[in-house]
Amino acid sequence: MCDTLWDLAIAEVEKREKADNDGKRAEVWERSVLFMGNKNGGKTTIILRCLRREEIPKPTLALEYTFGRRARRPDTPKDVAHFWELGGGTSLMELIRIPITSNSIRTFAVVLVLDLSKPNELWTTMEKLLQVTRNHVNKILAKLETANPEVAAEIKQRMRNNLQRDHPDYELVDPFPIPLVIIGSKYDIFHEFDSEVRKIISKTLRFVSHYYGASLVFTSKSEALLLKAHALINHLAFGYDKSKSVSVDHSKPLFIPAGMDSLSHIGPPPASDSDIAKLCANTPLELWKKVFEKTFPPKSSSDLQDTRDPAQDLQYAEHEVDVMRAQKKQNAEDAQDTIFCSEDDNSLYFTYSGESNILEVKELNYQVNMASQIPWYESLAQMKTPWAWKSHPHSHEPIIQNLNLKVRSGQMLAIIGSTAGGKTSLLDVITCRDLGGKVTTGQIMINNKPCTPQLVKKCIAHVRQDDRLLPHLTVRETLLFVAKLRLPKFFSDSQRKKRVEDVIAELRLRQCANTRVGNEYLRGVSGGERRRVSIAVQLLWNPGILILDEPTSGLDSFTAHNLVITLSRLARGNRLVLLSLHQPRSDIFQLFDLVLMMISGLTVYCGTARDMVQYFTELGYPCPKYSNPADFYVDLTSIDRQTAEKEMESRKRANTLANLFLENVKDFGDFIWKTTEGDNAAKTLSKQRSHFNSEEAINMPHHSCDQLPGALKQFTILLSRQVSNDFRDLPTLLIHGFEALLMSLLIGFLYYGHEKTRLSIRDTTALLYMIGALIPFIVILDVIAKCHSERAMLYHELEGGMYSVSPYFFAKILGELPEHCVFVIIYAVPIYWLSNLVPEVEHFLLNFLLVWLAVYSARAMALWMAALLPTLQLSAFFGNVIFTACYLSGGFVISLKNLWTVPYYCSKISFIRWNFQGMMQIQFTDTTYDMPFGNFSFQVPGKLVIRSMDLDSHPLYMSYLVLISTIGIFLFLYYLCLRFIKQKSSQDW
Repeated sequence: MCDTLWDLAIAEVEKREKADNDGKRAEVWERSVLFMGNKNGGKTTIILRCLRREEIPKPTLALEYTFGRRARRPDTPKDVAHFWELGGGTSLMELIRIPITSNSIRTFAVVLVLDLSKPNELWTTMEKLLQVTRNHVNKILAKLETANPEVAAEIKQRMRNNLQRDHPDYELVDPFPIPLVIIGSKYDIFHEFDSEVRKIISKTLRFVSHYYGASLVFTSKSEALLLKAHALINHLAFGYDKSKSVSVDHSKPLFIPAGMDSLSHIGPPPASDSDIAKLCANTPLELWKKVFEKTFPPKSSSDLQDTRDPAQDLQYAEHEVDVMRAQKKQNAEDAQDTIFCSEDDNSLYFTYSGESNILEVKELNYQVNMASQIPWYESLAQMKTPWAWKSHPHSHEPIIQNLNLKVRSGQMLAIIGSTAGGKTSLLDVITCRDLGGKVTTGQIMINNKPCTPQLVKKCIAHVRQDDRLLPHLTVRETLLFVAKLRLPKFFSDSQRKKRVEDVIAELRLRQCANTRVGNEYLRGVSGGERRRVSIAVQLLWNPGILILDEPTSGLDSFTAHNLVITLSRLARGNRLVLLSLHQPRSDIFQLFDLVLMMISGLTVYCGTARDMVQYFTELGYPCPKYSNPADFYVDLTSIDRQTAEKEMESRKRANTLANLFLENVKDFGDFIWKTTEGDNAAKTLSKQRSHFNSEEAINMPHHSCDQLPGALKQFTILLSRQVSNDFRDLPTLLIHGFEALLMSLLIGFLYYGHEKTRLSIRDTTALLYMIGALIPFIVILDVIAKCHSERAMLYHELEGGMYSVSPYFFAKILGELPEHCVFVIIYAVPIYWLSNLVPEVEHFLLNFLLVWLAVYSARAMALWMAALLPTLQLSAFFGNVIFTACYLSGGFVISLKNLWTVPYYCSKISFIRWNFQGMMQIQFTDTTYDMPFGNFSFQVPGKLVIRSMDLDSHPLYMSYLVLISTIGIFLFLYYLCLRFIKQKSSQDW
């Protein structure tokens, strides 16, 4: 009596494990039966009678469990049967998944109890319950096909065995995946129905039972009828022999074991041939349903509603509990709104509308010439000869080795590992970015097609690590401009705006939609929001594959977690998502579907995230309790370079883990490691698609890239974007304007005060040269700095095919003209009148035009330098060199006739020289100066001054023509650089 429950359990197990007289272990039969059907249909009564319990049936609350035991013979262990009863009719169908699991599926059976006294509810109840059960069982069988295909095949074949292969209906029926018994209850009431009504119901239930390979029996409170049902249930629960008797007479209770009926005996549906011909049905089951519901229209009642939340079901109402529950829910919602300021989320998934994609990497080996990664200007600075820039005996290093991978739409794959593990290189190879590497063996396939740059542009969106956005546009404006450029031209303006609003809602950007994007110098959206804007830019054209390089870099843990949640949601929208990370925190790690862990180009794990701990545990590396698996295993596989011994040891461990992984996945076709009970990685996520309304259902054609807006449309969009971004930068515009005005006033007031007496020849000459030589230098530096700040964005937009070079070139030139004109007006107008130069309007306008052309020549030269050279420093240096050469050969520092050969020819193309020569001719040609000499003064014509400085060799119009030609040449060179030189930013070289 002092034994504890634990002792009794041990004794029971030991008793069962003892051998019987034959020396064989006694087998214990253990099966499960789920009873479901109409509410108040008599399920509890049937279970109690089967268990021989004299109890008064009580209403079933939700899902109730009981069990029964039977001994086959004395002194043997008793077989156990688990009985589950689902209450609530069809309102609690979601609870079906609780008793039916992968562990119990082999020994599970279903009993469907239908109330014959309610024919209007009969078909709807039967259809809903069987459909939900079948879907759940099929999901379990799909998992078993991967983990244990023999068991799955055995279960499927067992249901086919109810019909002999020579049965005429063998190919016409669709057996239920697990044993099924249909019980028609309350036959005592049903028997009072009209004979024709009973015939229709009986024939229909016979057909459904035969079609599903189920047994059919009618029962009531009568002991004789209960015994027949008892026999079928005992066969399911305890393996008793089932009765061989058959009763198919519609005037009597039916009893038809599985496989004992046929379609020829059942006959056609109970309707005339003309009525059947009018009914449109795709399957026999659908035809019988329409015939049955024509006689018994479905009854709409609360019993037939699909109430997913049992607490909302009125049959379980408890006032005090319901009030407390509602208050708790309201408090939770208020707290969430206060803390997180979350916007209304109606589970909007911006679903990919095209076909599912498969990305496959086969035996990929990739190596990089490290010498080619050094920019040419750095090699030049190290005094290396050009032929040695890209050659070195040890310059080729393997970055990716023997990589195999297969990912499908609906999955998010995270590539994790320490720095220099090959993560970014893998993304570069997939997106066909030429960065000095070479694929030695292997290939990358997208939908069984070799990966090419053209294919990448059509189906892959690549979000880089750093954000490439115009800072002065708002989030909505940024996306609208991209939508106009990236979406096909058959999209209307309303459809483009709708797409933008959908993406804003999907990426949770509503609260900052009208905020400027900003950058490190301009305050705008937060870092996490800016990263989501970068994703939104790529998501606008609805790509099937989304690749992100270090999307969480620079973000705090909370923001990073929300960002990955967004990416997970995008993956569930039938999209394939790849991202690279270093060491994600644990809650981020749990969001991944698949994980690829790489170290020095070797694959040490590729499989589901939830199975990674189990995989390494089986290898002898269990994750410590309360540790983040990503942190622990990245540290485990990292190369420790503190000492040579530690580096050798860590490399050996990494190579061993890589070899073990290859050995473990060699039998898997997709090279994804799985547990024996695990899910197939290809089927872990459902690929349900969102249902779009009429405006949302805009499917992008496969060749939509060929239908992008034309060059003229691109030009207008880019021009609008250029002007909007430039004129939003008011601080910069004001600084430039103040700078021009300040220089104009300083120079003007320096020469001010000569209203009555004009400036001397020397002072006038110096003034004219300063006007054309000082301000262009400032313009050159400003333009070069601005171009390099936009260069990274320009490179990736051109590479992504968002627009072509020509529209951007003309939009850039014309978009900056207003700024240039205002700048020259602020500079040239005050200085001219303050300095008391020739006051005629004609002379002023000609002088202003020369200054305008000279400053624009400097701007065009700066554009060329910015596009030609890879870094801001190089562009500024060579721009300064060219400007200095033009300045020194301008004809003022040294006379043109005293220049030797090289600077003389430089003066021929010096925009400062032609500007100076033109202004000298404007000011001096029609002017006479008084030159005092002792007590005498001489009249000196201005033309003589021009001739003495050798500035009269060409007429005035030549200065304008040369300056215009210079501008044209610089702009043409700028266009060629944009067209043929990749506009990478300095950080990408």
